Amino acid sequence: MSSAAKFGTVVLATSLGIVVAWNVSHRSGTMPARGRAPVVAPAISPSAGKNIQTVASAVTDSIYPNPDASARDEELLALARKAVADFPLRAIDWARSQPDALLQRRLLSAVIQAWGEKDPATAIDWVLRQDDDERRLDMEAALDGAAQQPELALAIVRQLLVNDPSDPDGYGPSLIAALINAKQFEVILQFLNNGASPESRADWMAATFNRWGQTQPQQAIKALASLTDESLRASAFHSVMDGWSQDDPGALAAYGATLSPGADRDYAVKQALNNWSLQDPAAMATWLNQQPEGTEFDEAVALIISKTDSANCPPATAMSWVEGIGDSTLKLQSFMHVLDEWNQTDPMAAQQYAANVSWLDTQSRQKIIEGLKNPPPVIAASSD
Repeated sequence: MSSAAKFGTVVLATSLGIVVAWNVSHRSGTMPARGRAPVVAPAISPSAGKNIQTVASAVTDSIYPNPDASARDEELLALARKAVADFPLRAIDWARSQPDALLQRRLLSAVIQAWGEKDPATAIDWVLRQDDDERRLDMEAALDGAAQQPELALAIVRQLLVNDPSDPDGYGPSLIAALINAKQFEVILQFLNNGASPESRADWMAATFNRWGQTQPQQAIKALASLTDESLRASAFHSVMDGWSQDDPGALAAYGATLSPGADRDYAVKQALNNWSLQDPAAMATWLNQQPEGTEFDEAVALIISKTDSANCPPATAMSWVEGIGDSTLKLQSFMHVLDEWNQTDPMAAQQYAANVSWLDTQSRQKIIEGLKNPPPVIAASSD
């Protein structure tokens, strides 16, 4: 058989300790040298009536085009998948042959990711043989691809951690990040419960449940039941609430209202209202009007009032919320916030309102009205 027609399956015992089958279709019979541009010599019959060199060039251009530096990551990954399907090491050389340094790095990461999707064990074994200064970025790319086969990716990283539990190259965090991006949360939880070091488990658990709460909050809440360590469960619950509040605070508020009184309910409602008051105060106000009065209502109203002004909430409307607050301290704080805002736009109306508030005693009312008539001077910011 000539060197131009070598095909077969090479079985490699990788440095991971995992035996993998590598399907080889490298027609040149030699491995491309690092840094050398790829050479493709496809077996094409001249009977097709076309010049062999022209056809070979066209095939090369279609598999290994010269991407533009402005290409998006998704576009580079699509190109990389086609190149890796031909032969991964040629695709590596193709990426390294790019004259633009930033494009070269981006395309190389795309190729390694595509390789990781196709053949995780071989791609990661290749990464382990690279220079120290490249290995971390390359491993992140390989694991991003390997996350498409999460169980295999998990097995590979577990073996790496067995070989070196100190994990100096950060394989554990890279795997967690890759699986989070692939939304493989159940696999991450499996790894955290059976493989992650106790020193790292809490931080990785927090990052995982935060993203899980953002994208799949109901599933994340169900998964909390599998955590037997109460301190871990409490931390993970907070992470779910934090993530959920970023994406859908209204739904989180509704969920929090269903919980029994206690620390979990307090935290869920607080996080929901904190973000909701910033994202959509009008929707939050509508929800508040449907809630029974009490501590949660008081805190929620005080919160939304503290984050609004007369430009996005008419003072009369804000004062109607203030009147519903039962806690005297929160009520006075909220009242003064609205009154100060009102006094800047319509001092006569603000002072008239303060003069007629029934729940203020005479001394407090007079002091407040005097402060409205003589507000402290605004100190201009220094230009230095």
